Amino acid sequence: MAFQNLEIVHVVAMDQQRCIGKGNDLPWHISADLQHFKAITQGGVVVMGRKTLESMGRTLPKRVNWVITRDRNWSFEGTKVAYSIDEALTQAVADVASSEKPTSLFIIGGGEIFKQTIGIADRLELTHVELDVQGDAHYPEIPADFQKVASEQHIDDKTGIAFEFATYRK
Repeated sequence: MAFQNLEIVHVVAMDQQRCIGKGNDLPWHISADLQHFKAITQGGVVVMGRKTLESMGRTLPKRVNWVITRDRNWSFEGTKVAYSIDEALTQAVADVASSEKPTSLFIIGGGEIFKQTIGIADRLELTHVELDVQGDAHYPEIPADFQKVASEQHIDDKTGIAFEFATYRK
């Protein structure tokens, strides 16, 4: 599935084993990472799975929130619902065109959604967290056709956790 003039972007934080979640929650709290995520996605269109939205407990403000679920009776105030990844991406294109970020569609989780869309992603905005948390949701292996094009090293002031903001492109 190709989207002309539309960049598909994964935005995710993961540990050294590619863990992105534990018990349907983020396994760490790094303020700078949350601010980084907000800066990348705010004003745009985000696509996520139902469990990702439910783990946040709310829609993300100043973004169009698309949620993928198989449950045709599911709804959540402030979200648009699709029943497959293809349906979500196809329908979200119109929202992207009228958003503040009209060239990018942001996929924000969870593990299964990332796994099913890694093949169509154009850019990965990854936060590599220097931890090993033994979680239950994981990011897929980064395909060989992605190259790291930018990197910033940081240490969280409150927790002392080291992390890296990295951008990968095909």
